[in-house]
Amino acid sequence: MKLEKIKSPFNFIIFGASGDLAKLKIFPSLYQLALQKRFPKNYSVYGFARSKMTDTQFRAHFKKSVKAHTDKLIYDEKVVNELLEHVHYHCGQYDQGEDFETFSKKLLEIQKGKKVYNLAFFATPPVILKSIIENLATIKKTLGGDLRLMLEKPFGADRKTAGELFKFITTHFEKKDLLLIDHYLGKAAVRSIFPLRYNNAILNLLLKGGAISNIQISALETLGVDERIGFFENVGIIKDMIQSHLLQILALLTMTMPVHQEVNSIQREKGDVISALRLEKGKDVILGQYRGYREQDGVNHNSNTPTFAAMRLFIDLTEWYKVPIYIRTGKKLSHKHTYIVIEFNKPAYAKHTDFEANKLIIELYPQEKIEIKLVNDIGKEIPQYSEVINEESLACMGDDCLPPYANLILDAFLERQISFLSIDEILASWHLIDQVNHCIQKKKEKVILYDANSEGPKKQHKLTDLDLNHWHDAQHL
Repeated sequence: MKLEKIKSPFNFIIFGASGDLAKLKIFPSLYQLALQKRFPKNYSVYGFARSKMTDTQFRAHFKKSVKAHTDKLIYDEKVVNELLEHVHYHCGQYDQGEDFETFSKKLLEIQKGKKVYNLAFFATPPVILKSIIENLATIKKTLGGDLRLMLEKPFGADRKTAGELFKFITTHFEKKDLLLIDHYLGKAAVRSIFPLRYNNAILNLLLKGGAISNIQISALETLGVDERIGFFENVGIIKDMIQSHLLQILALLTMTMPVHQEVNSIQREKGDVISALRLEKGKDVILGQYRGYREQDGVNHNSNTPTFAAMRLFIDLTEWYKVPIYIRTGKKLSHKHTYIVIEFNKPAYAKHTDFEANKLIIELYPQEKIEIKLVNDIGKEIPQYSEVINEESLACMGDDCLPPYANLILDAFLERQISFLSIDEILASWHLIDQVNHCIQKKKEKVILYDANSEGPKKQHKLTDLDLNHWHDAQHL
């Protein structure tokens, strides 16, 4: 298989280059792209941050991060050192225009008068985003090439602020230059959902609301939020996990398949699903918080920030009428597991039998696989039911596999817009989350404390009980 490579010279600019996101995800991703020889001969990686560092110090920081967050089996000192020859650093204030002017001169010196593709990645807190946008806009004409922006979620804090932010950015840049990221869309298993449906008619015959009893999406984690406490305390689990990650998965599963794999069609169909999501107010959200969360530094001792959320949703589209969708996610739980369970209706004549319903299971972590579970009668005189399981891996295999952020960076350089979000999808998801938060505030919903290493609040089972269903436990799928 021939590897996709970036052919044209480029500048990859990392704003917030001294922060955790750059250290944990971006530097190791750039290393893996370099390891697979996907970069052209001429390129530069430029870190921009407020921390005072020389090029030499930044390269040492870069190398340390790569070594610490890359599998030892694929760490190659020679490749790292070759990559570092292209790595540079600029210390500047995000709100100072003169620092950007100095920065543009450095870029032009490296480019030596040639036109290059400029891609700016924002690994910065949302509060400083506007300052960077304004100052970038003042130098974009001097850079001699396209300048596109990769923005990590959260995009805005609600529907109103997301719309205002989009309007602000598009007064300085064209809409096509804005690449809105959800790093879940860089994960191999998530990326496989659309092509699986597009290329296999049988899946689309199965994924019809009339055939489905319920859909469950669970994203469960064993870790707390110690390393992200400042961010998390202001955001909470609903905005952190559900607003984009899990709603995107749901949209990929339930969207109408477009005839062509064209980005506008795919984004439109996903947006239609997210726009149609409905919460039955008053009884369909359960919030939890693990014991000990309030004792952490940086957390209000009376904090009501949820570290667990479960909700029951419906899609107000004819095809999905009255099919309940259960979503849950949480921190400090008994096991780490991300999976989707689509449970099909039992035949009318078998509704009261004791055998399990057919299921389609997509596991995203720890394994990446798809399973179809059927039921077979293996008895002779007395029926004895056994599951027939067909399983296939969704994991990327081979030497061309990349981590999520590396996939998205490559997609950005190859101008593959399908991996990014449209503003309509983002506004639709915020509209739902605004409804959820309004419901929580109106009811004055308090978080339910739960023990670390547990399944989370027991009250989550009341959501599935409403439809005579039950959560499917990851350990007994």
